[in-house]
Amino acid sequence: MDQATKEMARDCYGYGRWDAPFWFIGPEQGQGNPDDIPERYTAFSELNDEGLCDCREFHKTIEPKWHRETPALQPTWRRLMLVLMACKGALTGDKDRDATILRNYQRDQWGTTSGETCVIELSGLPARNLSERRDRESFRQQRIEKMCQKMSERKPGFVLIYSNGQWDHWKQRTELRSHNVEFAPSPTAPGYTDQYWIDIGKKLRDSAGQ
Repeated sequence: MDQATKEMARDCYGYGRWDAPFWFIGPEQGQGNPDDIPERYTAFSELNDEGLCDCREFHKTIEPKWHRETPALQPTWRRLMLVLMACKGALTGDKDRDATILRNYQRDQWGTTSGETCVIELSGLPARNLSERRDRESFRQQRIEKMCQKMSERKPGFVLIYSNGQWDHWKQRTELRSHNVEFAPSPTAPGYTDQYWIDIGKKLRDSAGQ
């Protein structure tokens, strides 16, 4: 592992800000271009603030289509944003209007350092899928410790931990019991409708209100 890859694996957590009220923890960032680690490292080095970057600024040269004037909806983010919008009561029930709400949110607020989300990953290295070889173990416990510490300090309104493959790494953490935490499958897993994710958002809203 070269130095750039090592630094990404250890220190790159994702997007947004640690004191955001809404947290999403995934297994790892997706990667459309398997050769873009140098570009990602450059962006991370320039934007890094305690392991987090501004999502919009990070993707300017890597995947600009996610933040264009009328952006394509990133499949994983789309479902996570459905959870968030349902929790906030921001969905209208009109498919086209809600798609516009999601696009605008993804473009302007998702994972920004001035926004309300902390979008982070168990592994610091991107991959096209979970079967692709990556060093996912060397810094795993160190990263979990930091995320749990930040969670205890910042006390987010909710934490959504998604993708079945990482559940076992989190369910042993007893401190999660004092937070509003929900576990969910991968947002791109087959067999789950949009309503499933909307219902998770409503559940998180109800839990936060207790």
